[in-house]
Amino acid sequence: MEVETATAGQGSLERGMAGDYELELGALAREAWGRVSGNKALVWKAMLFYFAVVFLLSIVFGLLEGAPPDPQTVQPPSAMQQIGNVVITLVMLPMAAGLCFFGTAIALGHKPVPKSLFSWYDNTLKLVLTYLLMSVLVFVGFLLLVLPGIYLLVSYQLAMPLAVDKKLGPWQALEASRKVIGHNWFKVLGFDIGAIVVTTVSTVLLGIPFIWTVPALLIAYGILYRTLAGIESDTLQRTLASG
Repeated sequence: MEVETATAGQGSLERGMAGDYELELGALAREAWGRVSGNKALVWKAMLFYFAVVFLLSIVFGLLEGAPPDPQTVQPPSAMQQIGNVVITLVMLPMAAGLCFFGTAIALGHKPVPKSLFSWYDNTLKLVLTYLLMSVLVFVGFLLLVLPGIYLLVSYQLAMPLAVDKKLGPWQALEASRKVIGHNWFKVLGFDIGAIVVTTVSTVLLGIPFIWTVPALLIAYGILYRTLAGIESDTLQRTLASG
């Protein structure tokens, strides 16, 4: 098969930046839900890898920190807590990008390899710089009467995978994401609101719907990425054949 033919029929960054794509949220939701069957266990295996790493790192830094001197009072973050947060961020950013590619592979009809989440650490520095620049810009946006922050928060959500997949620098990735999403900003906002609603309802229902909604949301994000930017063949190959 070829991975080249396997990526046919999807979007591309060039077309996305020109606004040459169709984004219909109802069709996206139906496709995502339809792809949950047969992929639910696969998605959850990848998610368990992700959450297990977070849990283990939290335990390690919790043990290193020890008990607080006065458990009855609120303490400012200790140096160990701050170091732990930095380390967890460094470790999880490449895995988060891997989750996007994982969902996109499923959106293209493939069976990605869960351990491919660990395949993106060669991009750690680029992802960290992109994340830091994005965080600063969004923070400044929220200081400027909130609305610019909301605009940037929605606009930049493809920046991390774009930085890796399209081999872009941090500013290039942020601008590419903003331009691609800008053509259908309100629809992407609707996508985000829908994801928040689904997550909230699943939580209220004791978390039981997460069995289905977590895979559906990950696949939906993959469909979004497939439609707006498309995944490169070498990125897809790493997602399918990491070993």
